[in-house]
Amino acid sequence: MNTTLVVLIAGSSKRFGGKVKKQFIKVDKKPIFVHTLINMLKFNFDNIVLVSSKDDIKNIKKYIEKEDSIKEKSKKNMHYIEGGSERVYSVYNAVVFIKDNIKTDYVFIHDGVRPLVSRNEIKSLYETVLEHDAAILASKVVDTIKKADDNNNIIETIDRTYLYRAATPQGFKFDNYITAIEKYINDKNSNLATDDAEIYSKYFGNVKIVLCSSNNIKITNKEDLNIFIKLR
Repeated sequence: MNTTLVVLIAGSSKRFGGKVKKQFIKVDKKPIFVHTLINMLKFNFDNIVLVSSKDDIKNIKKYIEKEDSIKEKSKKNMHYIEGGSERVYSVYNAVVFIKDNIKTDYVFIHDGVRPLVSRNEIKSLYETVLEHDAAILASKVVDTIKKADDNNNIIETIDRTYLYRAATPQGFKFDNYITAIEKYINDKNSNLATDDAEIYSKYFGNVKIVLCSSNNIKITNKEDLNIFIKLR
């Protein structure tokens, strides 16, 4: 059973602001993406594909070479490829690379700025994907959700019983996922999907939810960064 991990490190950090891209901000002298890799590679994936801007590949390799816990992995089965202008295109570049260069059964796609996912959560996701072909990590919505109009007037309170915050990793049977994303990219009516389950479910149906902690945050702004610093 061969598994491939895709880690997306290609974000431009427009929402985060500042001169340094969020994935390269250092906490305990290590960039956030390195914290993410250290955490993810506690689970034994057979192959790792890192997706970033072309200009960042050299820098990423430099940081990985400094980190003993992931350096050996990088010599055996780590690949570096260029991302796209949007997340969906970065994922597409990754799975096409895998299709052409790696024989794999399952693909797991993870945001490079989600450094707090636990090994047990990854294990639970892996087991669910093997049984059902597709699954994502997600946490229950606990806040009351309001829908508003263009003038910020509340028009509806959404029933949160069946609402979840989608997270990553998200895992899929590879043959199904490459078929789904190729169709999605070639469909001129497709919007810019912000996660992989949306693409998969459009063509293959059910995607299982595996509960994860709300601590599995994506570092999008400075508040998220402060949460990571406190929880690490």
